[in-house]
Amino acid sequence: MKYLNHKLIGMAMLGLTISACTDEYDCNNELEKPEEVAVNEYLSSFDVLKSYIIKDAESPFKFMANMTASDFTSHETAYSTLITNFDGLDIGKSFMPANNSDGSYDFSGMQLVADAAKEANVTLFGGTLCSNQGQAANYYQELIEPIVIPFTPEKGKTVILDFENDALGTEYPMTNGSKAVVEEDPEGKTGKSLHVGSEDNKAAYSFPKFKVKLPEGRTLGDYVNITLDMRIVNQDGIYGQGIQVFINDRKFYIGMNPDKFGCKANTWNRGGIIKLNSSVAPGFELPDDLKTLTEFELALGSESGAAQYYLDNIVMNYEVGSGVVKMDFESDELGKTYPMSGNGAATVVNDPYGEHGKVLHISGPANYSYPKLHVKLPEGHTLSECRSVSLDMYATNSTGRYGSGMRLKIDGVTQEYTYSSPANYGCPDGAWGDGLISMNIDLTGVSAENKLLNEFTVVLGSGTGSGDYYIDNICVNWQGEDTVIEKTPEEKTEIFTTELTKWIGGMIKAGGENVTVWNIVGEPLDETINENTFNWSEYLGEIDYARKAVQIARDTAAVDLKLFVSNVFEQEENMLQKANDLVALVNTWEDENTIIDGYNILLHAVYSKDKTVQTENENAITQLFDYLKQTQKYVRVSDLSIMVKDADGNLISTSKLTSDERIAAGNYMSFIMQEYRRIIDAGNQYGISISSMTESNSSNKVCPWTSGYNRNEMYEGIVNGLKQ
Repeated sequence: MKYLNHKLIGMAMLGLTISACTDEYDCNNELEKPEEVAVNEYLSSFDVLKSYIIKDAESPFKFMANMTASDFTSHETAYSTLITNFDGLDIGKSFMPANNSDGSYDFSGMQLVADAAKEANVTLFGGTLCSNQGQAANYYQELIEPIVIPFTPEKGKTVILDFENDALGTEYPMTNGSKAVVEEDPEGKTGKSLHVGSEDNKAAYSFPKFKVKLPEGRTLGDYVNITLDMRIVNQDGIYGQGIQVFINDRKFYIGMNPDKFGCKANTWNRGGIIKLNSSVAPGFELPDDLKTLTEFELALGSESGAAQYYLDNIVMNYEVGSGVVKMDFESDELGKTYPMSGNGAATVVNDPYGEHGKVLHISGPANYSYPKLHVKLPEGHTLSECRSVSLDMYATNSTGRYGSGMRLKIDGVTQEYTYSSPANYGCPDGAWGDGLISMNIDLTGVSAENKLLNEFTVVLGSGTGSGDYYIDNICVNWQGEDTVIEKTPEEKTEIFTTELTKWIGGMIKAGGENVTVWNIVGEPLDETINENTFNWSEYLGEIDYARKAVQIARDTAAVDLKLFVSNVFEQEENMLQKANDLVALVNTWEDENTIIDGYNILLHAVYSKDKTVQTENENAITQLFDYLKQTQKYVRVSDLSIMVKDADGNLISTSKLTSDERIAAGNYMSFIMQEYRRIIDAGNQYGISISSMTESNSSNKVCPWTSGYNRNEMYEGIVNGLKQ
């Protein structure tokens, strides 16, 4: 570097000043220039950088700088500094494939900067066309998400009796006397119906009986409800003890009388529903031991001492592929306790509010502690089919209705999940909230083995430090699994070939004839995995993805392209080994149809104040260029930056660099550029592009201009590097 000691210049200027002012003793104080001014004047004496480039007329060498497309197209100071000092600009990572919501890409920015470069008569390096990093990974993954067909339970109905095939006058047996006779619809509209009881012989606690044989393949457990038409004569049995259902002489009360069921005197109530798996009226819980029945005796009707009514269209509706496992504590002994996840107690008690029979009392108070409940699914069903857990809760504001939300986990299988508080679910203060709380079961991350569990333990409750509340009717709701149709490898290949074609083709067209140099593949050795990583080779092949990228670029371009493979090289790395890996990889890609023109080395150099380390750094640079020379391909050095480390290996911020340290960094820049020009064959020197023109106080990169575009010591280092 010419400028080795600017203090000497200052002294020389001082001597000249004194000799010129011998008549006035203190004129030296007026004209002596501060050291900083002398340095600035010295640096200002240099010409623009590109004037120092020495090359043959046929040389492809271009001296460039990184700049964002937006900075260049704004035509401000950065723009004018670049076109004055450099052959062109390297837009680096200005454009990456961030797509629009409709899956299209926006190439208008590339078109804009290409036109601006053409107008300014400077070269534009187009950036990277294919890389695993900086991709619209979420969008790409959405393209290959499987088609999910939600499970739809098989639904149907079994007509038990509509009496149309019976002869008028046919009698059905009764459970306790009276008669049930097939007659015409009293309203004369729907054919035949069953008249239970009569004016002279009313049904006194007696019900018609029907023999039921279900269709092959169906069991009673498949059915979710019974529907029927009912017409009360006058008011005979419209109140009484309510509607009852008997299955093989076992009696079930549906929770309401005909009046509440919707019946009015002498009027048909059509399609009344009796639920078979709900304790909420009108319905009852079908015991497990009856669910396997395929043949049974069914009796139903109004329980009254003087009932008279008509029945018609008795139908059972089935739904296969979904169900519920319910814990209502009715079969538990009072005082039974369930284990807790922490402190407090879970005890079976009678509902103190007289509505729910036996319930589970969480008390203690339970401090973020929840009962553990064992669940056994029906045979043949697994945890993978479980969709949600619902329950009834009685809580007050101070004992569990608020807090940090409901909690649910499957012990040892899932993590603990948090849901809304009981109050947010709509549970009232000091009253039962029946069926209001429902928590989805999240099986994300659950192993395939655990998803096959038929039995497991559910841990649930209100997240509060003062838990004292009641729960009941805890239901684990299951449903058959959705149908998942994965895309085939061939389909994925086609999808991503299309995407690569859209992106590369669009960029090449936007660059037009003015952009002829690109990184066809960027960072192939980078093993970073983050939210913006997308591995093209996984879907297009380790070799074929690069070949496909080259083919798309060359087939699209209207001009001859120069295509490079680029990768970052850090000073601390074994750069020689990395270069060997990069070249070996490119060799696997190339064939008679796939030509890679050169290597673009993104070189991040470090000047070390430790002389031994710095000697190693310089040797590594020489070895790198010696190796790349042997490839006989174009070699381009880009994103070239210099940082400074102290003798202990710590980076020094540019705001704290001394003038001597800046000079040393500039000398190292000169060395790198000179070695490149010395070693790489002149015909293969495709150019050098520096990482940044201006420095930032928060950065460690030493650049040729300050943030205010004043030259600094690095400027002279670049001048000397270009002169070689």
